[in-house]
Amino acid sequence: MTAKTFDAIIIGAGQAGPPLAGRLTAAGMSVALIERKLVGGTCVNTGCMPTKAMVASAYAAHLARRAADYGVTLSGPVGVDYKVIKARKDKVSNDARDNLESWIAGMDKCMLYRGHARFASANTVRVGDDLLTAEKIFLNTGGRASVPDLPGVDDISYLTNSSMMNLD
Repeated sequence: MTAKTFDAIIIGAGQAGPPLAGRLTAAGMSVALIERKLVGGTCVNTGCMPTKAMVASAYAAHLARRAADYGVTLSGPVGVDYKVIKARKDKVSNDARDNLESWIAGMDKCMLYRGHARFASANTVRVGDDLLTAEKIFLNTGGRASVPDLPGVDDISYLTNSSMMNLD
C-alpha cells in the first residue's frame, strides 16, 4: 500500500485542528485532517456551545419569571418546553459542526479523513485502509469523559458531560 504524502497531518478536528489546517493551507501546504468522531470536538458537540445554549434558555425562563420585578406583566405562568430547548441546543451544535465541515471542505489542499488515527511510523499515520505520511504531525486529540474506577459505579446509571447532552 502506498502512503499518501502531505506537508502536514493534523490528528483531531476539534477546537484547534480546523484553524491550524486553515493557516497551513493558506501558507500553501497540503494537509490531512483526521477526525475520529465529530468535527468541532468537545466545544461544539458536548461542551461550550450546547451547554451555553441550554443556559441561555434557563436564563430566559428565569428573567420571564421575574418579569414583574421589571414592571412587565405576563398573561400566564412561564412554561418550559424541554423538547424545544433540546432541539435548539442540537441545532446550535449541528449548525456549528456543519459550518466547520463546509469550511474544511472548501480549503484548497486539505483532505478530511474520518476514522481512528494510529501511528505506523514516526511520520506515517494509518486511518482505516489509508496510510498518510508527512514531516509535520500535529496532535489535537482533545479529551473525553472518564468514569472513575470506583466500586459499584458499573452497577448504577450515571451521566458524563457527553451523555447528559443527549437526555430527552
